[in-house]
Amino acid sequence: MSERVPENIVICIDTSRSMVRTDYKPNRLIVSVDAIKKLISERLAVDPNSFFAIVKFSSKAKKLIEFTNNKEDLYDVLDDLEFSGNSSMGEALGLSIKMIIAELRKIAAKTPHILLVTDGIYSKTAIDPMKMARLAQGLNIKIDSIRLGELSSNNILKKISDITGGKYYYNNDGETLLRSAHNLAESNIKTYGGGIGSLIENSVFLRKIAADLLGVQDLTKDQEQRLLQIRGLADYKKCSICFSDTNPYTKSSFYISGRYCPSCQTPYHIHCLAGWADSQKDAKMRRAGAVRCPHCFYLLKIPTEVTQIQKFKTLAKPSIHSKKQPVGPQQFDAEIVNFDSDAMFSSCPVCSMIFDDGERIVKCGNCGTLYHEHHFRELKNGQCKTCESFLKL
Repeated sequence: MSERVPENIVICIDTSRSMVRTDYKPNRLIVSVDAIKKLISERLAVDPNSFFAIVKFSSKAKKLIEFTNNKEDLYDVLDDLEFSGNSSMGEALGLSIKMIIAELRKIAAKTPHILLVTDGIYSKTAIDPMKMARLAQGLNIKIDSIRLGELSSNNILKKISDITGGKYYYNNDGETLLRSAHNLAESNIKTYGGGIGSLIENSVFLRKIAADLLGVQDLTKDQEQRLLQIRGLADYKKCSICFSDTNPYTKSSFYISGRYCPSCQTPYHIHCLAGWADSQKDAKMRRAGAVRCPHCFYLLKIPTEVTQIQKFKTLAKPSIHSKKQPVGPQQFDAEIVNFDSDAMFSSCPVCSMIFDDGERIVKCGNCGTLYHEHHFRELKNGQCKTCESFLKL
């Protein structure tokens, strides 16, 4: 008996007006729903540990249900789909990737997968589908695609599947559509090598997907309450590591250096959390600048300002080989680099946007942070936003 790999599968289904066409009886959307139900039913019959989420897209993309293996709940969502608007395929892929990243941060992440079900007609929006495909490729997320309708010279669905290593199915009637669903249901046979396990061991990948801690202001939206916090008149939760409001490292209040886990909302001083991470002696996590929440094991990003302080303290310690070590920001060279696997799933710290193939990208010679060239030239004194080194291009 073949061993199966449990997957988290986001089903992106097109509900735009073009899916009302009746070249597939009774129409494109209904036969697509039937095929998706077959996929869900057959997959859960052989692997109940696979989970599905559903995203629909027309003029806007919308998450309809989180990851679940409850077949009835999934069917109910599919039965309520309605036609409307245009097709925002890029936005749907972006939302799907965001949902998968949230799952990858959990301690027992499943292999990620996206299934795109559409006739291939899409609207040009701010989010380009091919840009999302390159992002998915960098995160090792395969995008399978089921295409309905007429073929065109610009077969974007095949391009998306090819670039991410997914499968592309063209279906010219309801019967072949159901056959494609059956093949996908049977497709998670375990193979050796690669997969999500090898990525989780990669410190660069861990840093990319780790979640930012939440500040006090992120949890409290009421302006009057926020004013009380700024004045120090409101109560705060205490750090769950040192059990104090006052940061034992910086002596600042929790409002200044306190953060919350975005998954379980457990409070921590950022320095206490960094100290706890260091005590675990996990070299992979240390290289990634990441840590798992001591309470819920959600993957968290240690703020850059804390890791840099730790580096400067290390530099400041006297060495047996040298009486004096340099401290503080230093000057390094920056360089123009090509679009590669690092740039594929990095983002510019100035604008927080990912990079496109063909763009001029500048790399910090100290920490490796990547910038759009025009944003790099806007940096004050050429100082890197990540490591604070002064850069010369």
